[in-house]
Amino acid sequence: MTVHQRRLKQIVFTIGGTEFQTQLTSWNVDPGEKDGDRVYTYGTTSENNSFVEETDGEPTLELKWVSDWRAGGLDDYLWSNNNIEADFQLDHHPEIAGEHVRWTGRVLLKAPPAGDEARKTEMSEIKLSILGTLGDGLDYERIG
Repeated sequence: MTVHQRRLKQIVFTIGGTEFQTQLTSWNVDPGEKDGDRVYTYGTTSENNSFVEETDGEPTLELKWVSDWRAGGLDDYLWSNNNIEADFQLDHHPEIAGEHVRWTGRVLLKAPPAGDEARKTEMSEIKLSILGTLGDGLDYERIG
């Protein structure tokens, strides 16, 4: 397979049915899959004397954005809906046929930290917990 390079330019992102993609500067959907611990039992090396513990994923949605405290801005939305569950949808490469993919699920909203240094552009970031696991609360699909 040859190298395939693509710049991140466009997404469609909603929380609770409200679009926020124009405020975002960075995003990351992490399925939170972890390697389990290997457990060994007594026996000879020719026997199957080990296993790997099953783990549960802890998916997250990480967001960074230019702070927006106006009514309808992402900071105002998160502070006004702290500790509320909301649906999200993130469409990645929506403008490219054959590469458009979508993640959907529910997140537990929380208010992000506020403030920063004087004369610096105000930025916000947060890591939201996705409720459920990959395939059971966090869904991935190819569009088109």
